[in-house]
Amino acid sequence: MLYRSARHAAVLTTLAAAGVGGGALHAHGPALLGDEGDDVADAIANVAADRGVTAMVWDGDSPTELAAVHGLAREVSAALLVVEWQPAVAGGDALAREVLGDPPCDVLLVRPAALEEINQVTVAIGPGPNAPLLAGLAQQWGSSFDVPATVLHRVDTDDDVGAGRLLCKRLAPELPAEIVVGRDLTNLLSETAARTGFVALGATEHVAVDRVAARTGAGQLARKAGATIVIGRTRSG
Repeated sequence: MLYRSARHAAVLTTLAAAGVGGGALHAHGPALLGDEGDDVADAIANVAADRGVTAMVWDGDSPTELAAVHGLAREVSAALLVVEWQPAVAGGDALAREVLGDPPCDVLLVRPAALEEINQVTVAIGPGPNAPLLAGLAQQWGSSFDVPATVLHRVDTDDDVGAGRLLCKRLAPELPAEIVVGRDLTNLLSETAARTGFVALGATEHVAVDRVAARTGAGQLARKAGATIVIGRTRSG
């Protein structure tokens, strides 16, 4: 887990702990080194304890380049890397973009917002290779944030609804599915983010996540205030 700002440690830790399961959460990042580093470390430890996860908080050098991220992932045998995503920084978030392009393991980029804004976890399900990763985490996220969880799938026509329902049932059999016909995907996800406070989607269909932010659904979502946005990619996806 890379904490890159001093804000929203509780949201990030809650989200990461759900993916860790019974394993350890290794906390790194510049947020642990600044003036508020002790407060961030305390928040991580408290949330991890509440979630039954062992948090290992490191206050040494933080990886700032892709090679260092890969090295850290190898060192701790990471199965899941969670990176606090900062798409609004000048020039875009180069580190997050590089990690997404060459992931050392399964990766989640998280643009966190306020914890109290999350009233539903919504995972957008598509046909790409990253959907199983996100669908598998949806229910854990809902339980961790103590809110309902659902999956969302957009289809072009009414004839595609049946296949969409089968896809959602296969990937997230225990969750309710919302099948939406014919809507523009960017607008649909933006409205969903504003309504629920939490949207997760796969990286495959949203390449160049913040480089062309004005023209990608993920980039636009990442600039929406009041919603936590998660972009997921498997190592092989």
